[in-house]
Amino acid sequence: MERRHRSALTVLAIVVLLAGLLAAGLYGADRWAQQRIERQAAENLQIALATAGEPDVSIDGFPFLSQVAARHVRQMRVVADDLGLTGDNALAVAHLDLLLTDVMTTDWFETMTASHADGTALVDYSVLERAATVPLSYAGEGRIRMETTTTLLGAKVVAQITGLPRLERGEQSITLADPTIKVADVDLPDFAATALLGTVIKPIPLKGLPLGLAATSVAAEADGLRIGVAADDVPLQA
Repeated sequence: MERRHRSALTVLAIVVLLAGLLAAGLYGADRWAQQRIERQAAENLQIALATAGEPDVSIDGFPFLSQVAARHVRQMRVVADDLGLTGDNALAVAHLDLLLTDVMTTDWFETMTASHADGTALVDYSVLERAATVPLSYAGEGRIRMETTTTLLGAKVVAQITGLPRLERGEQSITLADPTIKVADVDLPDFAATALLGTVIKPIPLKGLPLGLAATSVAAEADGLRIGVAADDVPLQA
């Protein structure tokens, strides 16, 4: 009786050990697959974003092997710095933070397409200044400062304009809302400021964001223009 009891305990211990080893093996395979696809996505995106190093790519969700089998990753986060120019009209981006959803593949993740992308891009004021073709800087309190030379009463004067960036979504450009204009250190009244703004300052284009992203919001911050971005059917390769 005692011998049979010891044998049963031995069998139970072996079963528990084998189950533990199997679970550990499955967990290891799951983590390996996740890291492998993260690396593949990072390699693809390094080319697509023209970054010096690979972007940081992270995938959530466990177990992951079920997503591999379905060739469908539910969520993938991408963080990249100092994006290069990938076209003639490309807009240089200092920092990009994206959440990609429903990432699909037809070739076992050699190439991938995200059904939707949503996040933020940071663009330096020096980049905006080149697009605006006039001196541009941060004025504090979420406002942008621009300077231009104009003619007032037959004389050329320097006008300093500050305002809140306002996104024109259809045109993918920004203008200045709630403008204040100072000419020769004199603040112009609101009606004159608005009229002058329309004649001397042109909308600043935001087209050329990476991966076909479109601007959805803008906010001026001390380190640059923070742009909300989104897109559908985003290819994660060049």
